[in-house]
Amino acid sequence: MLRLSMLLSCIFMTNTALNDRSYRTISFGKREIADDFDKYAVTCYICVNVSDNVICNRFAIDRPCKPGETFCHSLHIMDSKGTTVLVNKKCTTDRECSRTKVGCVEVDNQTMCVSCCDQNYCNVNIPTNNSNAIFDDKITKMRMHAKNLFREREKALTTTIREASGAKRTDILGINQCTLSLLASLSYLFRFS
Repeated sequence: MLRLSMLLSCIFMTNTALNDRSYRTISFGKREIADDFDKYAVTCYICVNVSDNVICNRFAIDRPCKPGETFCHSLHIMDSKGTTVLVNKKCTTDRECSRTKVGCVEVDNQTMCVSCCDQNYCNVNIPTNNSNAIFDDKITKMRMHAKNLFREREKALTTTIREASGAKRTDILGINQCTLSLLASLSYLFRFS
């Protein structure tokens, strides 16, 4: 249920179309769907060349990542005793974050660990070994499932909202029916993931 609510907030929190009181046609075509999903912005801890994770988190830049940067990337370098030498945290794209680009390697008596995740402030901790130097793309997967669902149903989800005698009226599919349909479909999709 938590995953579903996070997905719905990703999709609907940025959609301002429902707040417009004028005559308006909302088209859930390919362009509009892509725009909605591209508006999603993860917020990560951001710091460069810091010697300690606590300092990084305390003084990190706190702003949403740029469009297209949907992952939080953490780089942690430790000396041979396991003491932190360097911490870098940033927003990045899926090109820099993938399952093959995370983990730990030893280089010149130092261990370098990289992890990537796609939830707000998910890079609060730093990776110290291969068990916690992970790739976590739960939100990205849910966004892609939802995006595919919208593509499959784009014709059915075209909705016209009109102002009629002080109350909004919906044609074809009502907003509540649309939301219920989305919830039912998504709960079925994520039940097996």
